[in-house]
Amino acid sequence: MQKRSIDRVERILDACARLLDEVGLDALTIVDVARRAEVPSGTIYQFFDGKTGMLRELALRNLELLLVRLRRRVAAEGPLTWPRAAELVLAETVEMRRTVPGYTVVDFADTRPGGPTFLPPGEAQEGGDVLAERLYHFAVDEAGLPPLPDPYRVTRLAIQATAAALQLAFAASPQGDPAMIEQGRRLLRAYFADVSSPG
Repeated sequence: MQKRSIDRVERILDACARLLDEVGLDALTIVDVARRAEVPSGTIYQFFDGKTGMLRELALRNLELLLVRLRRRVAAEGPLTWPRAAELVLAETVEMRRTVPGYTVVDFADTRPGGPTFLPPGEAQEGGDVLAERLYHFAVDEAGLPPLPDPYRVTRLAIQATAAALQLAFAASPQGDPAMIEQGRRLLRAYFADVSSPG
């Protein structure tokens, strides 16, 4: 029973992600997701708190996938610096935008303070920005990077800058403008070289 429920949830999230790419966030409906997932509409409400809850779970699934991919990168990379870690996060985010259904629509910019959030109240610190919190703890606790001064502001600003660069890069092409992506990489590298330097 539990495996069937997990499989059904994954099927619903997969259908949601594909439809987001096809119709966009505003036009997405529970009825269409249910039809694509081949489940009754009521099944979605059984597992999620409506459209917002479904999108929240998709965003969190994307985050877990990003962390899995980053763990592989870090294991292959060896010792990291903050500037190199920022480059790896950008590279994986670009690749996910190109290959993961629904990622471009429901990505981590959606967890930004002041923007739409799909995260339950109290789950993350600093205005609910779960991406900043989890990426920072991943970098320090798993990748072994030294702590940063004012880490949540630094991480949140880096996320916002990345989101802006990628919005520009992907505005005209589903593969992204390589030159704009490179500008984003240079910006992140310079920023983290500055904030992680002693003194």
